[in-house]
Amino acid sequence: MFAGISQIESPVEITQGLACGEAHPGTHNLVLDMAMLSLSVDPSAAMRRREGLSPDSGLCGSHSYGTPREIPPPTPVRFPRCVPRAGEHPPSTRGSVSLVSLLQSIHRPADIRLSHFDALRLHVIADASPQDLIPERNFLPPVDEWNAVPQDDLLEANEATRKPLNNGNLSPGVQTYRERQKELLIDNAAAFRTIRRIPAPAGETAARLGNAYEFYKNLEFFSGYWPDTSLGPEVETSPKDENDTTPLHLQTHVRTGTGSQLPPDYRQQLLTAFIKLVAYDFGCNVSFPRVEPRLHLTPPQSASPPSYFNSSVTFIYRTPTERASARAGIVEGPVAALSARASIVFATEAEEHLDLAREIVAVLLTAQQRAREAKSEKRFGDGKWWTTTPRWGGGPGGPIGREGEKIDELLVGKEEKLVGGAGSENEGSKVAGEFKKTIGGINGPSASKRPKKAKDGNNMQIYENYRRMNPPGPTWDRKARYCAIGKEPGSGFDNVFMVSSLNHHICILRAMVPEKLLDVLEGSDDREGWERVVMWRSKWYDLYLKEERIEAMGVVWGMMAWLMRKIEDPAKAEDQVADEAQPEKMDLS
Repeated sequence: MFAGISQIESPVEITQGLACGEAHPGTHNLVLDMAMLSLSVDPSAAMRRREGLSPDSGLCGSHSYGTPREIPPPTPVRFPRCVPRAGEHPPSTRGSVSLVSLLQSIHRPADIRLSHFDALRLHVIADASPQDLIPERNFLPPVDEWNAVPQDDLLEANEATRKPLNNGNLSPGVQTYRERQKELLIDNAAAFRTIRRIPAPAGETAARLGNAYEFYKNLEFFSGYWPDTSLGPEVETSPKDENDTTPLHLQTHVRTGTGSQLPPDYRQQLLTAFIKLVAYDFGCNVSFPRVEPRLHLTPPQSASPPSYFNSSVTFIYRTPTERASARAGIVEGPVAALSARASIVFATEAEEHLDLAREIVAVLLTAQQRAREAKSEKRFGDGKWWTTTPRWGGGPGGPIGREGEKIDELLVGKEEKLVGGAGSENEGSKVAGEFKKTIGGINGPSASKRPKKAKDGNNMQIYENYRRMNPPGPTWDRKARYCAIGKEPGSGFDNVFMVSSLNHHICILRAMVPEKLLDVLEGSDDREGWERVVMWRSKWYDLYLKEERIEAMGVVWGMMAWLMRKIEDPAKAEDQVADEAQPEKMDLS
C-alpha cells in the first residue's frame, strides 16, 4: 500500500488523471479515496477565481480550465502635478480672516483652492535629488564605495561603517546594506514563483527572499491588478493561445483586474513591508496609530469652536530599549509618517489639490505630535460650564430621546393595573421608582453598573454620557512618548519626513515646518507671520523595477540614519568639558 503511495507525486495529479479518464497503475483504493478527499477541499476553485476563470471549470489538459473572463485594459499611471510656489519673503498680513478660520471654511474636497496653500505659505520643490532631500549628505549610503568592498572583508568593514544612534545602539553598516540590496535585486518572476510555490525552471534554483518575503508577497498581489513594468509593455494573452503551453496556474503574472479594483489595504501593506526592511535595523518599527490621527485647529477667538482634519496616516515609531516598555506596547516618536492613498485619476485640478491637501494634513499633524514633547493633553471642554454645571438648572431632569417612549409604555401598562384595584399607593410608588430608574439622576446610574439595554438591543450609553457631563475622550495615545526625534534643538523649525505612495510607486517628502505655524494652529495670533513651509519631494520610484527599488531604499536609509543620529546636548557637552578641565583630585586616604 505504501509503495503505491510513493509512486505518485501529488493527489492533484491523481485527480487530474481521474477527470481525464486515465488510469494510474499500482495505486491503492485508499490513495484514490485520499485523492477524492483532496479534490473536495482543494482550493483550486478559489485559485481559478483569482486567475480570472469560472469556478466550475474542468481540470483536463493545460488549456481546459474554463472560459476566462475578459481581461480589462491596464490602468494608466498618473501623478498629481500641483506645485505651489511661495516667495522667500511673503507678506506678513493676509487680511481680517485668520489662517485657522480660512482652513475651517473647508467642508468638502471641492472647497480646496490654491489660496489655502498660499495662506500656509507652502513652497514645493518637485523631483528633488537625494542630496537635497537629506539635510546632511554624509548620512546617505556611499553606494559605489560600499559595493566595492570584497565579500571577504564585509565583516571587518561593517564595524567601521556603524555610527552611534540616539537610542544607545549602533546603526547598521555596509553588511546590512548589501544584504538588503541583494534581496531587492531578485527578479520579480523568480520571487513570485517562490511566493506561489511554483517549481523553478530546469537549471535554476528557487529564489530565497529572506527579509523581503513580505514585500514580494504584497508585490505579487499587486501584479493581479497593476501590470509589472519590469516586463515591458503588457501583452494581453489568452489562455486559449496555442503557442502558450504553460498552464495558467503555473504562470507568475496573471492580471485579473484594474488598478482601481486593488483593495487599499494592500498598498498600505506593501509600503509598510518596504519601510520595515530598513527601519528595523535602526531600532524602529511601523505601527498603526491607536488613536485617530487629527490635525487640530484652534481659532484665536475663544467664541469660535475648535475643529480638526482626520487622516489615514501611519507612523514610524522608535522602539524603547527597555524590555518592559517594549512588551507593554510603548512607542516613541513619531519618527516619520507614511501615507498610502488609493487615488489613481488626476484629471482635474480639484483632484490634484485634494491629494496635496492630504499630504499637507499628514505632515502638519505629524509635526503637531512631535511638538508634544514634555507637554500634557488639555482635553476639549475640560473645566467648561457644559462639563461641570448640572443639567436643567440642577433639577432631576427628564427622559431624553427614546427614553420618553419607554416611559409612556411603562405608565400605560401601570395605569391598566391600577384601574379599580386596591393598594394604589403602593403601586404608584413602584411606578415612580421605576420612572426614576429609567431616566436616571443628574449624573445617571452608578459607574460600576453596566448600562441596561433596551428590548431592541440598543443601549442608552449616549444618554448616560450626556448626564455624566464628561468632556470628550482623549485624543493623545496614552502609550506613546511624544518627542521630536532628530530635531535640531533651538532651530525654530522641524524637519518632518513622510513616505508617500500612489499606484505602485513611492516618493519621499521632507517639509520644514516652522514652530510659529504650529503655534498659530493652536490658537496664537497670526499677525506676526511665519516663514514659508518648504517641502522637497523626490521622484516617484517604481517598486516593480529593481534599480528604482534600490534607489528608494538608499533614500529611506539616509532618512532613517539622519533622524536616528545621536545629537549631543549642548548643556551636557559644556558640563563634560568643565569636568575634564578640573584638575584630578589626589587620593589622601
